[in-house]
Amino acid sequence: METIVALGAWNWMILAAVLFVLELTAPGIFLMWFGVAAAVTGLIVFRYDIGWQWQLIWFCGLSLASVLLAVKYLRKHPFESERPLLNERATQLIGQTFDLIDPIVNGRGSVKIGDSIWRVEGPELPKGARIKVIGADGTLLKVVPSGTAAAA
Repeated sequence: METIVALGAWNWMILAAVLFVLELTAPGIFLMWFGVAAAVTGLIVFRYDIGWQWQLIWFCGLSLASVLLAVKYLRKHPFESERPLLNERATQLIGQTFDLIDPIVNGRGSVKIGDSIWRVEGPELPKGARIKVIGADGTLLKVVPSGTAAAA
């Protein structure tokens, strides 16, 4: 209990610094808002000599306010990736052409892309036929014979 009673401005600044460092190691931008609240609480405590109860009330209120403001701002200004398909390898393959390594029989076959073998779904085609990827469902590529115009 004495530790809580002994809360001072420097304790809040140290907490803010720790939260900012943790933010650098954690994904997302969530801890930063609590760090901002701790830093502002520290500035208030530097200026005014208030008890630990009021310090905690300020911290909780500022935490809530900073998180709500961040959510409101981020909804209006979402992050836009320079490479939105980075982790969607199958989607990146749409529009490209490849040669079948196994014939498509009963609607299923396979194609080698780079060092991976992908399952494909499409019309019956012989081994070695040139195919074009028109869609993807997970790791299953939807294909048509190359040169055939088809919508995904």
